[in-house]
Amino acid sequence: MSGNVLEIEIFSAWNTYAVSMMSVLENCGMWRKTDTFQKFMCETGIAVRFCVDKTCSPLPITDYDWMDEHTGFMERIGVQTVKYFAAPDDAAYDRTQKKAIQAVKKAIDNKRACVAWGIDAGEFGVIYGYDEEDKVFFVKGIGSTNTDFSLPVLYHNLGKTFEYAPILYSEIPQAFHEVDEDQAFRDFLNTYIQEMEKSSDTPERAYGFAAYDMLIDAAHEREFNTFGLRYCTGIYHERKEAIVIYLSERQKEENDPLLDQLTDSFRETLRLYEKLMRDVLQQDTDGWNHLSKPISEECYPEIISVLHEVKESEEKNVAAAKQMLNR
Repeated sequence: MSGNVLEIEIFSAWNTYAVSMMSVLENCGMWRKTDTFQKFMCETGIAVRFCVDKTCSPLPITDYDWMDEHTGFMERIGVQTVKYFAAPDDAAYDRTQKKAIQAVKKAIDNKRACVAWGIDAGEFGVIYGYDEEDKVFFVKGIGSTNTDFSLPVLYHNLGKTFEYAPILYSEIPQAFHEVDEDQAFRDFLNTYIQEMEKSSDTPERAYGFAAYDMLIDAAHEREFNTFGLRYCTGIYHERKEAIVIYLSERQKEENDPLLDQLTDSFRETLRLYEKLMRDVLQQDTDGWNHLSKPISEECYPEIISVLHEVKESEEKNVAAAKQMLNR
């Protein structure tokens, strides 16, 4: 074979950009392998991002400004990346693709894998090798229908493998510097508060507290995209769980009553997400098969009740976070 292949470990998760990028950074030494996925989710700010649309479709999970927000995620952990992006109708698509192909091969030769969009599905994954003779990239799609194996991607198909959104997006780590852990924690708290209090510039989407109101209205009107509700519940459950684990790990290092209060508050939020996901929607976090199951009419009153409770718990979380920051 004329090319190069990196040995890289990747596990499956709902938040595919997060797990893909963490795997890439671990592999090239820009994220410590002893640091957890949950810490990565929190310190980048991915865990606190909370957005829904009027029917709770799956779109807001990946339909955001990747160039801007991914830069922000990485800056919080001291990482700089280079990105290659082109929308399907971009006149420069082919030219950008050629640049991306060369950049990805060069990065792999320099022992750096690449995060890419749409390898097996409308999710992020990793390019970890290439073969110059066959003109293919070796890839791992996170959240694919076959989680054990992804077919190689021909160079000229880079960015085009997810037919419903053939967006070219490749992101390669470039540089790294250590960040102060205490400041990273304070940034996490600040970012969480900002996301929960964030206002929207469109009536079609809502963030934070307003997102819960939008979900409750959708439940009253029976306007849920049921696939989207199940998908978003899985995504946000994983994020809330990440916050609890991150705070719990910090608890072990500190004797801080305010941190104890904050952690217990988030545990209640996670408990409610568990209730919504497992008891009300009767789904789990393993696999994707349950996402297309219908939601019975008798579930809606329970959904509304739990959403009210979750919003109240998030209000307590924000109050506790502000108390920690303001002492």
